[in-house]
Amino acid sequence: MRPTKSREVASPTNALVKVFRSALAAGTTRQGWLAVEGPFLVEEALKAAPGVKTHSVLVASGAAERFAALLDRLPAGVETTQVPDRLFERVAQTQSPQGIAALVELPVYQLEPLAAARDALLLVACRVQDPGNLGTMMRSALAFSASALLTLRETVSPFNPKAVRSSAGAIFRLPLVCGLDPNECLPFLSRRIRIVAADRHSPSSLSAADLTGPLAILVGREASGLPDEIARHASQLLSIPIREEVDSVNAATAASIFLYEAARQREFRY
Repeated sequence: MRPTKSREVASPTNALVKVFRSALAAGTTRQGWLAVEGPFLVEEALKAAPGVKTHSVLVASGAAERFAALLDRLPAGVETTQVPDRLFERVAQTQSPQGIAALVELPVYQLEPLAAARDALLLVACRVQDPGNLGTMMRSALAFSASALLTLRETVSPFNPKAVRSSAGAIFRLPLVCGLDPNECLPFLSRRIRIVAADRHSPSSLSAADLTGPLAILVGREASGLPDEIARHASQLLSIPIREEVDSVNAATAASIFLYEAARQREFRY
């Protein structure tokens, strides 16, 4: 289906061009729409429709023919704007721009229904700072059929451009609830579902834990793990069995191992 709105723009001061430049740097527009760059992420956003809505597409003149098939798949009403290659390079944030970007609106999710779902499996990122790690956590959460990713305050935004790229498209399909106050979120969860936490110093091993039933998994900051005021909300602290000479695994790896074990115990019912 061909888009109904298409135009060409050559000025770097054009309002839409300025929105794309700002949003690709920050991750989102002022309205909260996600800015994505590259054909893979644009295509993943289209595959995730109708829950994900593409509002506008920016394409470099030299790439328009190469992405003709992708542009033909845009829903009717999506605004497409073609700009000179040099202008696109000024707008883009990647080192080797591929010539296409989009502004995408994601669904808004609420914590209560996510926690109330049967066999809920929530991954909670607690002050994780590295966007690459958070993006990998999103990817693993989707792969192992987690119900949602929750982020607490002081956690890097999942809309950070590096986090979005590292998610490999998972951000379009995984429910997200971001920037939660731990003093409100964690007591709320503890009244409804069981909470376990990754803790490298715990004598209780993940390999012997029961991860079936409604569950939230807390994973902390890469270097320091979970602070006491967050860990105390967990009913069980669990460590991953690793070699003695290795201090720990990083946050994304820990989250992936916990999610895999939860999925295994649930017999991979996706």
